[in-house]
Amino acid sequence: MRWGRRHEADPDTSEHDPVPARPLFAPVNPENADRPDAGPAWPPGLPTGEIELPGPADAAVEPSPEVAPATHAAEQVAEAVARAESVAVPHTAGEDDAVDPVDVAVPLEDAVPAPASRAGRNLGLATVVGVVLAVGALVAAWWHPLAFAVAIYGFCIAAVVEWRNALARHGMHVSLAPVLMATVGMGVATWFGGGEGLVVALLVAAAGVAAWRIVDDRVENTLSDSLVGILTLTWIPFLGSFMLLLELADEGWKRILIVIAAVVLNDTFALFTGMLIGRRKLAPRVSPKKTWEGAIGGAVFGIAGAAVFATVLLDGRWWIGAAVGAAAVVAAVLGDLAESVLKRDLSVKDMSSAIPGHGGVLDRLDSMLPAAAAAYIVFALLLGTT
Repeated sequence: MRWGRRHEADPDTSEHDPVPARPLFAPVNPENADRPDAGPAWPPGLPTGEIELPGPADAAVEPSPEVAPATHAAEQVAEAVARAESVAVPHTAGEDDAVDPVDVAVPLEDAVPAPASRAGRNLGLATVVGVVLAVGALVAAWWHPLAFAVAIYGFCIAAVVEWRNALARHGMHVSLAPVLMATVGMGVATWFGGGEGLVVALLVAAAGVAAWRIVDDRVENTLSDSLVGILTLTWIPFLGSFMLLLELADEGWKRILIVIAAVVLNDTFALFTGMLIGRRKLAPRVSPKKTWEGAIGGAVFGIAGAAVFATVLLDGRWWIGAAVGAAAVVAAVLGDLAESVLKRDLSVKDMSSAIPGHGGVLDRLDSMLPAAAAAYIVFALLLGTT
């Protein structure tokens, strides 16, 4: 579209002279606009003799002159790219490493393969240590309840320390002094007050962990650290106290023997059954090595073993052992998975290496703690608490 126009001096032409009737959209040619047969100018009403000037719309359609880049621009770009690549890719990296990252799951060609071990532990050492621990617990339970109580709460204190150290590596703080005092206090309350004393001790300990922040002079993360401390109390010494409640019941060492048999047989045969016929993953995101076949095999042997021990120790009442074994097995599997979730969140394989072949103390108590609470409830329903 042409916006500008300029008048040329022409004495014979007036801008009021009528324009000959011609087609409205007749083309215009500036070179022969003065010819009589050239037709009207465009836009309509433009008098003859005017010259069009370029307007704003012409700039959008007229090609802009091409500007050749500077001769050194390509060299500058190449230098900038080379500097960026030198920072992003190490000098020792291969040519294709930047495009195809190294897959850490694929071993290097010159790497020496590790010995194949589907269980991930020394099974011989783990078996010997496990038998020694089980026999020691049973001997203490048979000999005297006080000896058993000292052993149980000694393991609970070691587990609390392990758990506290694992949390400290991730910036979470558990006040060790009030938790250890509460652990001992739960043992004393359970010894003298039974289940009622244990519940009262837990409530007092939970309040004490939060109130300890005043003495500890720590204000930061009070809520989160207090909740972690209460979790520690509930998980370790509270559930561990059910082992003492089982021991304090009538013929408590027999109850302890049935529970330990159910948990140990479940763990052992779940491992071997899973190694032999395990195919379907039980909880792949939590514990990839556990399978449904292993869990079922462990449950069968755990329940059967508890029923056999109950037949011998409880005057042929095998069904009590089967019921206790079923509750203990389910609780043990859930407790093991719960600890696996926590360890995965903390990015640790074992809580410590205190027990050869087994990891930490808490790694051995993760199944026994909830199993003891479940077994105590079943025993209380079928045999009473005294």
